[in-house]
Amino acid sequence: MRCVTLSFLDKKGISRIESIGPGFFFGGVELMLNTAHLILKFTALLYIISSMASWLMTGRHIRSLLPFMVLALLGNVLVVALRYYITFPLLPMYLGSVALPLCMGAVAILFFPDMGSKDPDIGSKNRDSLLIFRLTLMMATTLTLAALFFPKDFYLPFLKSKSLWAHLFLVFGLLGKSSFLTGAIIALAGSADRSLTSNSSFRWSVWGFAFWTLSMFSGEMWSYLGWGTPVVWDDPAIATTMATWFFYICYLHLHLTGTWSVQARNLYAATALPVVLILNCLHDLGPFRSPF
Repeated sequence: MRCVTLSFLDKKGISRIESIGPGFFFGGVELMLNTAHLILKFTALLYIISSMASWLMTGRHIRSLLPFMVLALLGNVLVVALRYYITFPLLPMYLGSVALPLCMGAVAILFFPDMGSKDPDIGSKNRDSLLIFRLTLMMATTLTLAALFFPKDFYLPFLKSKSLWAHLFLVFGLLGKSSFLTGAIIALAGSADRSLTSNSSFRWSVWGFAFWTLSMFSGEMWSYLGWGTPVVWDDPAIATTMATWFFYICYLHLHLTGTWSVQARNLYAATALPVVLILNCLHDLGPFRSPF
């Protein structure tokens, strides 16, 4: 396995050499990116088929979607793995646009309903899960199409991303965003179906808040070790990250104090959907580019 090395001058003017990754030799990166793009188109097609069929199928027929979902997830895993293989040990730039649909697709599998059960209590829970499954799958499809038509995979990684804290920042951030979106989807489904409670939405939001806090801590450690300051205020992503954190601080406060009704808290949690998408997902997208 070979790696390309880059020669550069550090801040003290000393010449240094760093390796980039095994994908950057003999034009292999172009082949891998083209392969990842082709797989992403196939994954988007599977997500579209699964999402549209989930709204048309009922009862036991919903089980036939599982193979399509598994294939879509495998394709998504391959895209993320190729992007990581190209740049490792450096952090791939703007990976969130293709990795977040993977997280949401995994959540959709988690809520996959067993519509064949004859138990009335289980059947009621499955109907609730079916609505969440449909909305989560729709979100995964939308995010995949956004990554396909608005790619931002043409940026090279920078050398200071060769840090464990950089990778933890990415992973915790993805887990946080997917948990936030899942909690918002459950709250949105609860607004449409009164049988759904806000407890499940709250639990997902708490997990999202924990992962988001860990992502912020990892980012601060990465920033301090790489640039000598824990916060780079010139980066607008820092402001949007902090805004999302304070948004959920308010939500947790409202839930724990009980000052708002359950329906009002559900509506507040549902508004996290546009908040997270605009503040934390939009910057991972690039200009429009036809994938065909």
